[in-house]
Amino acid sequence: MQPTDMQPTSLGALVVNEMWLMYGSKFAQQWQGLTARELKDAWNQKLEGLNESQVRRGLVACLTQEWPPTLPQFIKLCCPWTVPEVAYHEAVRGMTARRQGEQGAWSHPAVYWAAVGVSTVDLLGCTYGAIKTRWEKTLSDELAKGSWPAIPQPRTALPAPGRTLATRAEAEAALKSMGAEKLLRQQGRPHRSWIAKWEARIARGDHPSQGIAQMITRAKGEREETVCAIKGTAHGKQCKHCEADDAKVDG
Repeated sequence: MQPTDMQPTSLGALVVNEMWLMYGSKFAQQWQGLTARELKDAWNQKLEGLNESQVRRGLVACLTQEWPPTLPQFIKLCCPWTVPEVAYHEAVRGMTARRQGEQGAWSHPAVYWAAVGVSTVDLLGCTYGAIKTRWEKTLSDELAKGSWPAIPQPRTALPAPGRTLATRAEAEAALKSMGAEKLLRQQGRPHRSWIAKWEARIARGDHPSQGIAQMITRAKGEREETVCAIKGTAHGKQCKHCEADDAKVDG
């Protein structure tokens, strides 16, 4: 067999010529006894269903192999998604990328839909050994379909907890749009239970320092302002309307 016996007008001819250039006598010995035409026809028949891009992917993969692959081995190089473990690792990488809002690299849509069938949670949460049987069955079922929907665009990635991209102003605006103004008024106010504790100590005869006394006075004033605001007024701590209302209640 000589490579000049045929022109690369078919996928079979393309592969045989390239194999001869890469492997020389190693490839010829592997197919000893066949004429160039018979060899081309054999490869053409077995490569039926593949396109030139896939075949060239297999030829590129051959550059890393010292010995020429058999025909079944070459088809796996052309279509790595048919090898369950190779497809599994592709699916893990692809689904990880989609969780980050990226499309992911998919050699074949069947790999994506097999990943969906297994579920992202199980795919990313299990080792290959733990999910091997289920993955092989799901992938085989997908490959047998022969046609597949297009791979959809990923959903927008959500920021990790504690790493939201919204500014404080944006968060407050969102809360206001949901009618949460009261929550915003209360947000950030320190807990005032210490006022009651000091008032109890003062009633027992304790005397706070000047600094603590000023803090108590200031905090009590803020508390009175909050109560006034809840009643629907915009008055300060000396609000006469609130005092009148309180007097009515006490009376």
